[in-house]
Amino acid sequence: MSENSDSATKYAVFGTAGLAFCGVLVETSMNVTFPTLMHQFNVSLNAVQWVTTVYLLAVAATMVVTAFIQSRFRLRTIIGVGGSAFVLGGVLCALAPSLTILLLGRIIQAIGTGFAMPLVFALIMRQVPFAKQGRYTGTAGMLIALAPSLGPTYGGLMTQLLSWRLVFWLTLPIGIISWWVAARHLKQTWKTERQSFPWGQFILIVAALGLMTLAFNTIGSAGFTSPRFYGLFLVACVVLAGFIGVASRSDQPLIQLTIFKHGTFSRALLLYFLIQFVQIGLTFLLPNFTQLVLGKNAMVSGLMLLAGSLTSAVLSPIAGIVMDRRGATAPLRIGASFLLFTMILFAALATRLSIPLIIGLFVLFQIGFSFMFNNLLTFGLQQLPRPNIGDGNAAFNTLQQYSGSLGTAIMAALLAFGGKLQPAATTVVQTQLGTQIALGLSLVVMLVVWGLAFTLKNQRNLTSQKGL
Repeated sequence: MSENSDSATKYAVFGTAGLAFCGVLVETSMNVTFPTLMHQFNVSLNAVQWVTTVYLLAVAATMVVTAFIQSRFRLRTIIGVGGSAFVLGGVLCALAPSLTILLLGRIIQAIGTGFAMPLVFALIMRQVPFAKQGRYTGTAGMLIALAPSLGPTYGGLMTQLLSWRLVFWLTLPIGIISWWVAARHLKQTWKTERQSFPWGQFILIVAALGLMTLAFNTIGSAGFTSPRFYGLFLVACVVLAGFIGVASRSDQPLIQLTIFKHGTFSRALLLYFLIQFVQIGLTFLLPNFTQLVLGKNAMVSGLMLLAGSLTSAVLSPIAGIVMDRRGATAPLRIGASFLLFTMILFAALATRLSIPLIIGLFVLFQIGFSFMFNNLLTFGLQQLPRPNIGDGNAAFNTLQQYSGSLGTAIMAALLAFGGKLQPAATTVVQTQLGTQIALGLSLVVMLVVWGLAFTLKNQRNLTSQKGL
């Protein structure tokens, strides 16, 4: 890679990562606005949580077609559609007179994020030398991973000091500048191919993801034993099985399912899904607990996560460098141990949570998250042959967003389930009970993460290095 080419790649990665950052920032900024939106639009928590859930679902649905999009269209076309959708959706959200219009704007803006984010890692895996991929992914991933933690702080400040609508207005200039930088420096380094879009597969996978989210969303109102929950869950599984059957027999699969035959890749992907599930779940759960139980305002509930987000910003690039020099085993095991230790403390202290305690525990969580999250993506993709990197990237990015959607839906449902268990209790007591259940579930997830992390060993698929 020449010096000029290297410089152009840096700017292209920076621009696409900046646009993705803005998309993820507005994604989680709205979590602390839920009490305000409930009052303004006169809706329940179960209804308003769709502001986040529908956004993540739309991003996941867009990312499902990442491999197709990147093989069919030129890079500047992709970033052009992504930037346009981000701007149009942001304006619509900022002006929304009702929850319905706000949800429509969120879906449009999610399409922009869904186009931009996978492009970041596609550029790194295809245009950056193998020996530098960890630090590039760590640096770009730092920017993107910072957004979920910084989002509640940003959203809380805007909501408390001025208006939640500024969450969208203030990110638009940053998104537009990032879009321009990326479009100017993107270089097409692979050929595109004309191919028809597999609509049947797309409809099946989106239906499966949506039905699964709807199923878990019913827990809050109907409970775990509800026929509605099991009915939707079973239908989602059947539809998903249908997608697998159609895709495995297709000459043009939406995602090459053969990538899941690589055991190490699949385990890295599962770990990635699980820790993002808890990460996004906590950025929803903790701010709402702080407002509904501790009686704090949106600004305080957002600011309490700031220390953790800054920790993530500092450690993510360092974790990438550690992986480049020492391999993936050490940072992944360190990260998993921090995550498990933190969730043990969260679950044990669930009835005594305070602002200082939440700040300290979230910092510990972010230490573990930083050592694992981006390194899992890099390590997982390195296990695949180069022609399958696009499919692997699509799988990682789709599950990253879907795990967040599912995490938000399940955490919201568990908060509501607390009220169902004690219908005569106050909102404070109900929310406390729901939070305890949610933190208990997160602990179970982290036990699985810790066990899986210790099964991964340093190994690199040499076929994925060719041409890098």
